[in-house]
Amino acid sequence: MKVALFGSTGLVGKNVLKLLVRLDQVERVYCPVRRVPKPAETGILDGSAGSPTEAAKIDFDVVDFEQVDKLREKFAGLDTAICCLGTTIKQAGSKPAQEKIDVRLPLSLAAVAKKAGVRHFLCVSAQGANTHSPFFYNRLKGMLEEGLTMMNFDALTLVRPSLLLGKHKDKRFGEELMQKIFGKHLAILPARIRPVFAEAVAAHLVASMLKPPFEHVCASDGVKGKRIIYNRILAQTPADVF
Repeated sequence: MKVALFGSTGLVGKNVLKLLVRLDQVERVYCPVRRVPKPAETGILDGSAGSPTEAAKIDFDVVDFEQVDKLREKFAGLDTAICCLGTTIKQAGSKPAQEKIDVRLPLSLAAVAKKAGVRHFLCVSAQGANTHSPFFYNRLKGMLEEGLTMMNFDALTLVRPSLLLGKHKDKRFGEELMQKIFGKHLAILPARIRPVFAEAVAAHLVASMLKPPFEHVCASDGVKGKRIIYNRILAQTPADVF
């Protein structure tokens, strides 16, 4: 299996990458990036996790994300694409900049992947994704989901986490506040809204990759081949799974 991974240096993407390289079914992971990360940044060769054989599966490729249409040849022969791109308005600097990263870039990459013959597209969305949401971030994720659905991939997996727990590269007030307030007592919160670990999101993405929803019919809109993994499922994932 050959996989493209977008956002491989982010919180969820790094965890997806760690899982992918350990799978015998995966022979190559193509990671388009703005810069090649150091081994310590990926965690693949940090002295405890990973091996040279696993690291050899990774193909980091420095690309110009303003010209994603030129990546079609790089996507040739890939079976699956996983998108973990995302940012905050604070990090992006403005609403238009956030929309570019959270919506337009993933859709552009998905369109190129579709043309290149990728059958299964998986993407990290957000709990409450809805184009009519009063919240800007959720509207963005709703736009992203609608755009991906319209592309008619043979299989589409959307993962909708609540707040993500883990070490972000940037400061995220809401997520840090939840960790400080509830600490190890997150289970007291309803599963629907409970913050989840990035490792759980990564684990469900990879599990869905291994069992694509080709015949699954999405309960919310009746689309065949579409699977939505809700936060209540992510929140119930045992810690020992990852």
